[in-house]
Amino acid sequence: MATTSGGGIEVRRARIEEIRALATEYKREQEHEFGQPTDAPLPQGGIFWLATDVDDGTPVGYAAGTLRQTGCTIGPVFTCAPARRRGVGEALLTAIQGWAEDTRVPVVEISVAAENDDGRRFLEALGYEPRRVLMSLVPSSARSRSRS
Repeated sequence: MATTSGGGIEVRRARIEEIRALATEYKREQEHEFGQPTDAPLPQGGIFWLATDVDDGTPVGYAAGTLRQTGCTIGPVFTCAPARRRGVGEALLTAIQGWAEDTRVPVVEISVAAENDDGRRFLEALGYEPRRVLMSLVPSSARSRSRS
């Protein structure tokens, strides 16, 4: 089942082969910006959604998720740079929320970096609420390796 947003974006469930090129682009972008991927571009045992432009069918983004007993964990959600600010992320998450309702998934979870205020506001506008805080520590030996 495909859903179309008002922004000319169509979202549908996809096979891993259909999103591989976008996952590679996501990984390259993360490595360039942060030195390493912050999320695995393709989770093991994942389920995938593909966003395409309705006019020409060009893939413009994807979301990956992992089913767990407690629900579905989403991540990453990626939009190609030229398609950003066109509603791709919203279309993907809205489609996932509809899928979760239809399949009776008890909860959909997604993480956002603590310093990403825009990302938090975006998710809150779609109805997501903070449920827990993930704390991290990077050992000093790992920090020194990443600087070299």
